[in-house]
Amino acid sequence: MKLAFSTLGCPNWDLNQIADAVRRFGYDGIELRAVERDLDLLNRPEFKKTELATTRRWFEDQDISVCCVDTSCNFHSPDANERSEQVDVAIRHSELAAALGAPLIRVFPDKVQPGIDRLATRDNIAACLRRIAEQSPEGIRVGLETHGDFANAKAATEVVSLAAHPDVALIWDVANSMSAGDLIEDAAKIVSPYLAHVHLRDARPNEGAEHWLPVLAGRGNVSFANTVKALEQIGYDRYISFEWEKYWQPQIEDPEVAFPNFIDAMEKLVGARGQDDRSYDIAQRQY
Repeated sequence: MKLAFSTLGCPNWDLNQIADAVRRFGYDGIELRAVERDLDLLNRPEFKKTELATTRRWFEDQDISVCCVDTSCNFHSPDANERSEQVDVAIRHSELAAALGAPLIRVFPDKVQPGIDRLATRDNIAACLRRIAEQSPEGIRVGLETHGDFANAKAATEVVSLAAHPDVALIWDVANSMSAGDLIEDAAKIVSPYLAHVHLRDARPNEGAEHWLPVLAGRGNVSFANTVKALEQIGYDRYISFEWEKYWQPQIEDPEVAFPNFIDAMEKLVGARGQDDRSYDIAQRQY
């Protein structure tokens, strides 16, 4: 397993600041979401088709892997045209991912809308995922995040299963899953057949709000120890990405505090459980 951070946690930074943080704090890669407060990656100057080869070489020169390209795409609309528009945007992100050497894009399910029931919504989402996978560049997987009305591991896995395509995968957001009633150990087993990526942050229920409030490691309800143990038991060996939702919740700690806090928590966890660098190369990281 390797460690990344989502740039949602450093929304004001440019690529140079992001690269510096990877080196300074000891991460293996990044998950692309926000750059200089811009969530529209497709229209960023660095990611225009004319600049993509240069940008990819820059990432390679920095020795930084892009493990996932995040989208805002969702497929819950009852309107077929709206869903098709979202599919098209997702495919464009998959082309961006391929150009950057990233293996995965992130999409949402998301909410059951008025005028349509849950089963029809589920089936529509699955059909959209299949269309994206069929039309994306070879080697790019479409990762459905446990989110919204499909944050529960069983519900999200059912959608991925119905998509019935080898390049449709699942992104397990542990806090979202727990907020939907999952237990970590049970959820890991459920998502295991389709798991391509993990979002991890500590968080706790936030009264009056839909989503749990992100907090520094050890201050909330999400056990890193139980998560790592559960992932090891299912043989997971891909990225754990620290998704610190600073873009959406500016009151939480700055990335200069949160990013090293996550690394430190993971390092202590690995040390306490007597693991070596077969699971994490944290012991070799430079601070």
